[in-house]
Amino acid sequence: MPNGKMPTMNIELTREQQEALDHQGRGPQRVVDPRTHTAYVLVPENEYEAMREILEDERRERAIHAVALRNAADRLDEIP
Repeated sequence: MPNGKMPTMNIELTREQQEALDHQGRGPQRVVDPRTHTAYVLVPENEYEAMREILEDERRERAIHAVALRNAADRLDEIP
């Protein structure tokens, strides 16, 4: 991992899996790892990227808000 990121894994669906997804209808599709019983949600890549950008923006805004609150609290402590 020279860049610090995990390698991307591409898993191709079997014909049976694709047919099962086709019959499930619209919306995110859920799959379960039978080994761990962990559920995963499959979404199209473009929808994932849009959600990821929104979440990153929200994290950034929360961090900025936290810094602003700390700065305001520090200024209040400086008032005699």
